Amino acid sequence: MIEEHDDRWVIGLLGTAVVAVDLPQGGLTVALADGTVLTVSGPVLLTDGPASAPGAVPLPLGEAHLLIGATVRSAVAFKNGSLRLVFGTGHHLNVRATEPARRIRLWKPRAYCWSWDQGTGTMRA
Repeated sequence: MIEEHDDRWVIGLLGTAVVAVDLPQGGLTVALADGTVLTVSGPVLLTDGPASAPGAVPLPLGEAHLLIGATVRSAVAFKNGSLRLVFGTGHHLNVRATEPARRIRLWKPRAYCWSWDQGTGTMRA
């Protein structure tokens, strides 16, 4: 379910649907149908299309509800603390761990937990 590379882990979430999105103050929580939960403390970039593509449209985080019902096409946790989720709707969710106080957690019960907390990342399977 997890494929490790030199600089990243490819997380096997292909086809898993988003069932809930919450916007606690200063963060984001996304729940998937298989029990996986993403929690982020700090800024998140939500775009219509790849964030690095010319003409990518950044969306206000308040529009994250658009992800409900969308299925994951790709999920990559980078060893430098960044995270990228791509959805079947064309939306991309990017989190960059550039701030020392950033906290990110992608957890699937009884399977894995990838986290980034204050500059330190871990993957537990």
